Amino acid sequence: MDYKIGLKRGNVVLEKHHRKWGEAFEVEKESLKKLLGDLVLDIRHIGSTSVSGLVAKPIIDMLVAIKSMEEVHNICSLLKSAGYEYRENGSNEDQILFVKGSEDMRTHYLHITELDSDVWQNDLAFRDYLRSHPEVVTEYGKLKNKLASKYADNRGEYTAGKDAFIKSVLHLLKNI
Repeated sequence: MDYKIGLKRGNVVLEKHHRKWGEAFEVEKESLKKLLGDLVLDIRHIGSTSVSGLVAKPIIDMLVAIKSMEEVHNICSLLKSAGYEYRENGSNEDQILFVKGSEDMRTHYLHITELDSDVWQNDLAFRDYLRSHPEVVTEYGKLKNKLASKYADNRGEYTAGKDAFIKSVLHLLKNI
């Protein structure tokens, strides 16, 4: 099999992009829409699995828009019933993170934020810029591969190593 979804928590293993990641997103999106109904305003596929040609950890990142962060408590138990777990270490006042899958096979990250928040706008702007600039995808892929080689067992350092690149793209977008 040339494609998979899921990775042990904390590990960094990059896979070649696979079109089925988009299909996996659509399946989970429909499931979440049925589960959460009108509590959710929009659901988008973000992260490296959403960008054709970009290497990625085989975990589907999803961005979920709600009206207000005060509504998170209304969906918490619903998400738990669907196998999602709240992750305090990925949450702050601007977004709440839920994960799906066991520690040995994490499959989905669910980032919940307000529609049109900075998190919403930045995540989509970065994704869309990559989708329309293949040369930047190549550059970002090289950085990701270098970091994955260096930090295969240190997810925090891998993520931190991408931060300057992401911020430079967002800075460029704000000045266009």
